[in-house]
Amino acid sequence: MMADPNFSLSFQGTRADASKGGDLVYTVGTYTLTMSGPKDKKPVTDKGKYMTLYKKQADGTWKAVADMINSDLPAPGASQ
Repeated sequence: MMADPNFSLSFQGTRADASKGGDLVYTVGTYTLTMSGPKDKKPVTDKGKYMTLYKKQADGTWKAVADMINSDLPAPGASQ
């Protein structure tokens, strides 16, 4: 994916919150992803929302344990 000459990915966080115990943090926001189209190789851009959940590890580092995106584009075959 990253070898794609049209590849571009950006995130804009809009909210972050931590658990009372301080061992879980989630972030939500928006993303923009551009890649080459499968047929004509022209740039295709997707925009949407994301949520990532991080868990503090025993050594004090943070690890993403869940990650979700939700495209704003209509689903393929969906009527508009």
